[in-house]
Amino acid sequence: MFILFVALLAPFFSSFANIIECKLSNNIFKHPATMIFYISLMNCLFMPLLLFFGIPTLPAPGAVPFYFLLAFIDVAYLYPYYKAMKVIDTSIVSALFSLGQITIPIMTYLFLDERLRESQYAGFLLIIAASIVLSINDFKMPKLNRAFYYMVFVSLLRAFYVVLQKYTFKEDDNWINLIIYVNIFSFLLPFLLFLHKKSAERIRSTFAEYRKNTKVFCLNEFLCFLGGAAAVYALSKLSAVTSSAINATAPIFMLFISLALKKMFDIRVKETITPHIMIKKLICFVVIIAGVVMVARLVLLIMPVICRRA
Repeated sequence: MFILFVALLAPFFSSFANIIECKLSNNIFKHPATMIFYISLMNCLFMPLLLFFGIPTLPAPGAVPFYFLLAFIDVAYLYPYYKAMKVIDTSIVSALFSLGQITIPIMTYLFLDERLRESQYAGFLLIIAASIVLSINDFKMPKLNRAFYYMVFVSLLRAFYVVLQKYTFKEDDNWINLIIYVNIFSFLLPFLLFLHKKSAERIRSTFAEYRKNTKVFCLNEFLCFLGGAAAVYALSKLSAVTSSAINATAPIFMLFISLALKKMFDIRVKETITPHIMIKKLICFVVIIAGVVMVARLVLLIMPVICRRA
């Protein structure tokens, strides 16, 4: 039960951080490169907290290229994502992110030799279907422009990211390393933007805005750190499919966090709350929860047995 609780913390904290990043990218740092640079500046700020949970070790030589690749994906996917958000409806972007997760069971089977029960695969498909229905407001076929294809690529890249994380953990066998080395590389990579003249100029010109919002960035990084640490620790104990299934509860947390911010602090977040949309969301949430239970049911049955034997 404890590992499932930790796994649920990942979408909770990440949803909170996504709300903050949405506000920053839409209202202040409108160019993707600028947002990527400033959002990465504090990547290493809270890493010392990991020492309360474990000690990092020198990475296995075979794992170093994977750490760099994970960091590169972690930074690179943000650019087309932010660009696509300016062209494609948010609902379509979310649907495409959900669509990419369909490949996770296939990749885990091929690369990790993970085999689940039929009921678990069925639960995962329920989650994907509900996520797509939840995120699409208009079932018309979107225009197949460059941004659309970017998002298809990004969604597949994020699915590959989860599988690569699990593979890297198996290579190095230290979840603390999986956070620290990826964060170090993802902190350093955005400085390459200074090699591009226009990007460097945009970063310099918005530095004053960054200083004004340092506390907001700090809060965002703390939430990202908590969400990322919870996700990596859970992934070290669970299969990639189970971990991805639990992360699919993010829309549920997103809705209730948005409602709480509006009611308690009058902070308005882009969230449609008409009766018709709310009924649709609640139905989808029930289906997502049912899917998560189907995927995680085996974990709930096995974990107590393992604990008793230990």
